[in-house]
Amino acid sequence: MTKDALYSLLEEMTPGTSFTDSSNDPAWFAHRRAEQLEDKRLLTLLCEIIEGHSKKAEKEIRRNAYFVMGRILSKTEEPVYCQFLVDCLRRETDRYVLAAMLDGIGRIRLSPEVNVEAIIECSQNPKWLVRHSAIHALRSSDTEVSREAVRYWVRQEDEKKYKYELIYAHAALGEIGTEADISLLERHIHSRIRD
Repeated sequence: MTKDALYSLLEEMTPGTSFTDSSNDPAWFAHRRAEQLEDKRLLTLLCEIIEGHSKKAEKEIRRNAYFVMGRILSKTEEPVYCQFLVDCLRRETDRYVLAAMLDGIGRIRLSPEVNVEAIIECSQNPKWLVRHSAIHALRSSDTEVSREAVRYWVRQEDEKKYKYELIYAHAALGEIGTEADISLLERHIHSRIRD
């Protein structure tokens, strides 16, 4: 796929306003085509597109590029591009873009050499949409620093205030936790809050 063809796909992925359902929405079909991409060579082109579209008004192109990058990286191990995607979290400010990026990162199995500090920062974000996606995304990194960030939320005492944070943290720790974390998870075993 050429850079022009990839850019065209990214533009098609931007939702229109005149469609009431996915059966006739070109953006929906463009997303399904994007999910099928597997060519690692596209990662370089996606980085160029992201770097070349840094203006606030171009966030939809970046968002779509992050989506495609996340889908390709979920099928292959490319630590350099994984780090690029994680580092891009610090550039974005829109909560919807950040949440979508974190959801994509959550599908990737990050290698231990990928620095996840940007994901951890997002897990403390005041915007709940970003915070919940970040806690859930930490499950993709099986490192002690990720586990400790998730444990922070599991240790929260106020189950009503942190209901969703606890749910996402339990799910993440269930994937990346160690045997030592079982006692931490048992603290909430009798909780009345459903997960």
